[in-house]
Amino acid sequence: MTNLAIALLLALQSSSTNVGQDRLRVISEDMVSVVDREFSLQKMKSTLSQEQALPVLAAVATVESGLRHDIERCKTTGDSGRSVGLGQVMRGPNWRGFTKKEICESRYLQLKLALHVIDECWYRSPRADAALRCYTSGNPDKNSYVARKEYETYLAIKHKIHRSIASQTLQACHARSLSYFYVRERTSTQL
Repeated sequence: MTNLAIALLLALQSSSTNVGQDRLRVISEDMVSVVDREFSLQKMKSTLSQEQALPVLAAVATVESGLRHDIERCKTTGDSGRSVGLGQVMRGPNWRGFTKKEICESRYLQLKLALHVIDECWYRSPRADAALRCYTSGNPDKNSYVARKEYETYLAIKHKIHRSIASQTLQACHARSLSYFYVRERTSTQL
């Protein structure tokens, strides 16, 4: 697991209290993988950065589906069956030619489609709050409880990811410092 996936896992643990750690781990890894791949293939058309994309995607999936397995497998759908998967992506151009069956069988595809809806919204309104309003309603100016909840969740996840990465960096620096001083101390006592 990468440091970023670990940081996302820790952020999701505090946002998704009813989801088991093993499930959160694989979802975190898939989210990081989707974002990395789509950015490395230069599939994004907006000014959304990779650092912004991950917490926005995590917030969308967390609020839209609660990261529930039944929603991921499309046993439960939204909007009278028109919205499916972890991101509750609505049928039509957002499905990018994929079938419901294909989407419901692939968590990775669900996250990828949600990321591209986020990208499209960010292209129209390049701010997290407006993009999340667009994601929930198709209109960056239409405010709703869900859009506010997604933005609040985005801010919390973003903060927790940054805090966790900083902590991991400090721990790594501390470990390197201790090992340097240990080697130096052993060398000086042997002389």
